[in-house]
Amino acid sequence: MTPPELPPFYYLHNFHQVLHWVQHASADLLEPEHVHCGRGFLLASQPAQALLVRLLMRKGPVFRIDKLRYAEIEDLNAAVQELAACGLIETDPELDLDTVFAVHTVPELRRLFSDLPATGRKADYQEKISQTHGDQARPFLEWCMDINLQAPMLRLSPEVMHWAQRLQLLFFGNHYQDWSEFVLSDLGLYRYETVVLDQASRAFRHGEDVRLYETLSELRDAQDEANPDQWVQRLAAVQAVETDSDWLQRRKAKTLFQLGQQAERQQWWPLAEQAYTQTTWPGARYRQLRVLERQENHQGAWPLFCQAWLEPENESETQKLLRMLPRMRRKLAVEAPPSVSPSTPASPTQRSDLILFDDGKRVEAQVLAHWDSPLAPVFYVENALFPALLGLLSWDAIFAPLPGAFFHPYQACPADWGNPDFVSRRQGLFDQALSVLDGADYKTVIWQRWQEKRGIQCPLLIWPALDETLIEQALQCIPAQHLQLVFKRILQDWRDNRSGLPDLVRFMPAQKSYELIEVKGPGDRLQDNQRRWLSYFAQHAIPARVCYVTRPELV
Repeated sequence: MTPPELPPFYYLHNFHQVLHWVQHASADLLEPEHVHCGRGFLLASQPAQALLVRLLMRKGPVFRIDKLRYAEIEDLNAAVQELAACGLIETDPELDLDTVFAVHTVPELRRLFSDLPATGRKADYQEKISQTHGDQARPFLEWCMDINLQAPMLRLSPEVMHWAQRLQLLFFGNHYQDWSEFVLSDLGLYRYETVVLDQASRAFRHGEDVRLYETLSELRDAQDEANPDQWVQRLAAVQAVETDSDWLQRRKAKTLFQLGQQAERQQWWPLAEQAYTQTTWPGARYRQLRVLERQENHQGAWPLFCQAWLEPENESETQKLLRMLPRMRRKLAVEAPPSVSPSTPASPTQRSDLILFDDGKRVEAQVLAHWDSPLAPVFYVENALFPALLGLLSWDAIFAPLPGAFFHPYQACPADWGNPDFVSRRQGLFDQALSVLDGADYKTVIWQRWQEKRGIQCPLLIWPALDETLIEQALQCIPAQHLQLVFKRILQDWRDNRSGLPDLVRFMPAQKSYELIEVKGPGDRLQDNQRRWLSYFAQHAIPARVCYVTRPELV
């Protein structure tokens, strides 16, 4: 399909949309310098506004004017001078040596600096120039005063950069979305669910929320550059963050967990233990146990192990504790904790073995081709089918306009997606959605939702992996009881149980039955989340098997 032709100033329209949105919903969260930039921007002519937005969409903040070409901006120099007069950009700014090298090619650098050899790499050139010319910032024309080279530079003012970043943050509620979201939507490549938004929908309630978010972002982004002393300072800074915002509390907990992970990577065991002790983020307790093991502090780990054993966080933690238990017993010469393992024994999963030549295709594709037939079609689905059916059935629950969930019209998922309490915050809505499976209308509900929402961004639906035939066969052959069992397990542990599902599904339409097939090639083995799903299938008589593929030369 040919993408639509966009109007010349589509990007400027989008920027105005963000600016007006923020001024209407979050004007109280703009600093005086932001307001000043906004006023200067709105007073500028359309070409000058367009140039500024074009620059904000590019990697900067320094640009060579001779490299700027925009057909819709007829008089580029006039637009530059107007922006400079408004104080939104700087012309002939001072540049350090890194910037000079970043914006010039090797041949251009040889013209700029006549003492460079005819051959060499940029890094070598920069080292030589630093030794002979220094690297102190100076206007561009002073760098090349010995030759007649006119390549004027401009730089976005720091105030403009901060203003644009604040607009993006207040509009999107995060730092990872940018102006490209609008382009993808304008081109029809992304479509978003319509959610009712009002004044209460904004991401940040007051200025302190914004400052806390930016503080946490800076601390998280700088983690890998930290030494132990800096790490301790950053941990203390995160711990000092106080807020009554639920979603910022979750962000704080996740940042503490990430600090623990960074300390683990560096083998700073006491520091990692300190971080994990301070956070409630899922998985932190088990990571703390592993850190205590690394320090040979089994005596200190045992009370925490017993606590986790008696009240496991989820199936994943139980599985890991079962592997840890023999090590703990050997080190401490103790009996198992006084409880029965939460794992429920199940009958073994059915197994199949195939000997297939290596034809260069993925092993899943080979097994699909081997078993696929008109009477029993096979589809590659992995983690796409069941989550998609759940997403279609519970669409209204996922996109419910809860406080702190939706901030703007370009969200593919709620802001708390992936957080530990995502399902519990919507438990009643999910229960209501799953109750439809008790009646005869669930197929109609899912099918109508498929038709209405097709192509709209939803984190549970991988649209390219789905088609009408697959959905039709699934609704015809998978019993509602099985759908309910799988959906409930996914919702029970939203973070872990959306993955690990079998690679293939095989339908038998004449019998209205199906089976799930996990494929393992030579040397491959089942992952933890796959084992948990297979155990669950066996426990509930959901048809599933593991197909092990070997090569003739290995037999």
